[in-house]
Amino acid sequence: MRKIIELLKKVKDMLYKYFKKACFFVLFSIASFNKIKRKIKCPKYDNEKVMILIGKIKKGGAERAAINLAEKLSKVHETFIVTYVEDDKYMKNSEEYICNTHHIHLEKMSYIKMIKRIKKIKKENKVTYCISFGTGANFINCLTRVNEKVIISIRNYMSVAETDDVSKMKNKAIKVLSDYIVAVSEEVRKDYIKTYKVKEDKICTIYNYCNKEQIEEFIKNYDIDEQDKKIFENSKVVITVGKLKKQKGQWHLIRAFKNVVEKNKDAKLIILGTGELEEYLKTLVKEMNLENYVYILGHKNKNVYTYMKKSDIFVLPSLFEGMPNVILEAMECGLPIIATDCYGGNREIIEPKYHGETKDVKKCEYGILTPKLDFVYYTAKDELTKEEEYISDAINEMLENKEHMKKYREKSAERVNDFNKESYIEKWEEIL
Repeated sequence: MRKIIELLKKVKDMLYKYFKKACFFVLFSIASFNKIKRKIKCPKYDNEKVMILIGKIKKGGAERAAINLAEKLSKVHETFIVTYVEDDKYMKNSEEYICNTHHIHLEKMSYIKMIKRIKKIKKENKVTYCISFGTGANFINCLTRVNEKVIISIRNYMSVAETDDVSKMKNKAIKVLSDYIVAVSEEVRKDYIKTYKVKEDKICTIYNYCNKEQIEEFIKNYDIDEQDKKIFENSKVVITVGKLKKQKGQWHLIRAFKNVVEKNKDAKLIILGTGELEEYLKTLVKEMNLENYVYILGHKNKNVYTYMKKSDIFVLPSLFEGMPNVILEAMECGLPIIATDCYGGNREIIEPKYHGETKDVKKCEYGILTPKLDFVYYTAKDELTKEEEYISDAINEMLENKEHMKKYREKSAERVNDFNKESYIEKWEEIL
């Protein structure tokens, strides 16, 4: 009986797999036909309308970029944002970004109904350009084409970030069905070309910009939480900000911090963010006896920049990135930067002229790079890896050398000016 049940389960899984592939083929065929139809006969509208499609506008790098783009394009074109429900339990209580453009939010519905609804929105609003952020939204954008130009934005180092079969299938379809692709960094662009065999004339790089005015406004108007002020008293504070998930590699930083506090007893580490690794990270802190040195404070909203402004060093221990907004924001807050030379865009911000691979602690033009970290979850009992030791060495040197810290504070203030909104919008206008 058990063997029969196992056999039936295998047959069921196989049939479901083929069913998904068949559905995918049907959707791909319809979307391909719509793309061909647009090329043959595309009506001209009196006004250019831009629709931006993204799963949510709660806190995150892609979400921030979508809001910023919508605000800037709305100065020239009629622009609106469409969001749909995404299942992200760790972001349920987080605050949405302030959206100053028209915002249509779709409540939870079946995938087919959602596709029909989004297509109807495009048709009724006579959309001329639809820009989407993230693989899920990119795929939906391609499937719901009416007469608009479909532009997709690639936000991560895809060969590492999305390795499951479904994501690969979607990205292969996106490559064919979209009109143009925008990568968030040069490393992301090159990786996408190599991974999905995209023609170079179909994809370009547009870096994020830093919303300096908003950061300054939030620092001015929002203080750190009262219960957290004692952390900053008579302390040298290292801070990192990001979702508590594998990509961000916070456990490596916690382990590296053991060596930091041995040399700098007044050093503290603040980790801001929520995510599926929260319990693992808190357990690691406890088992390494770092409760008085490492503070995992959860997600902060408008006062996140105040926490950064009051800190001394920003560290980003990521395993891979697209082009991290948070480094630019830390630079705007006047922090010296230490980051891993991970897969993606960290190096392009910190050392744009360097094209080798970092083997140890590298003092770059705009910050410090340390070697790539591995993807292994370690315990408190495991020896520090060489790469983790490099992180602690970089932090210790920055904490102990005031001239070193001053230099990189100044370099941060200099570098962030290169990521301005004027050039950002000019590049987007060029592809519309």
